[in-house]
Amino acid sequence: MFAEVRGSGRAESRDRSASHDGDRAEKRLLEPLSTVVRGVYRLLLGGFVIGALAPLIGAGPHLMWGGSSVCAEDRADYGADSFTSIFAPRPGAEVMARPSYCTDHADGAQRLFDFLGGFPSWVLLMGVLFLLNRLVQGASREGVFTPRVAKLLRVAGWWLLLGCLIGELVEAAAHAALLATLAQDHPFTADSWLGGWEPPYALVLTALGILTFARVMRAGVAMREDLDGTV
Repeated sequence: MFAEVRGSGRAESRDRSASHDGDRAEKRLLEPLSTVVRGVYRLLLGGFVIGALAPLIGAGPHLMWGGSSVCAEDRADYGADSFTSIFAPRPGAEVMARPSYCTDHADGAQRLFDFLGGFPSWVLLMGVLFLLNRLVQGASREGVFTPRVAKLLRVAGWWLLLGCLIGELVEAAAHAALLATLAQDHPFTADSWLGGWEPPYALVLTALGILTFARVMRAGVAMREDLDGTV
């Protein structure tokens, strides 16, 4: 009887050791993503809090909401023959310039347009980092090949796909609206809005890749659950 108890204890010990080794192996699969996501997410979140609170308590510059000057760049290229003496192009080359319109006395609407010109990208980045941080935490606790990980991957893919498209449209509209308040020959129109929109091809392809991988993960999780039920 004692031999049976000792044998059972050894078997349980081996099972716990194998399970622990498996958990460590799955956690190693998350590196270096786990360390990078946690570090960058905490750093940016801390920077956001400091930047938002510093102007309120007078402890520093307006890190979050920008400085006193508001600028908008005309994204069209113009020939600048008057600059040839300064930039000295080689024979056959031409100097091109993009004028920037700035004001040190921006009103509320101009500051809002300037703010919207970069805020959607920041929200998109923080949202992706938040979802990846939750994914890493869930995978560390429950394992990599779980329905939770597959679901969070799918949510992150849709967030990135829709966020990059909508965010670029909002930023292009804000830039065109700000430029219209600073330059007389640049009215805000649909052409000026869509003309300044730059499709985020790389982000769209990345989001589609994440969505595809999420489907693969979901199918793999279902197959693993079927095998576990069979065994």
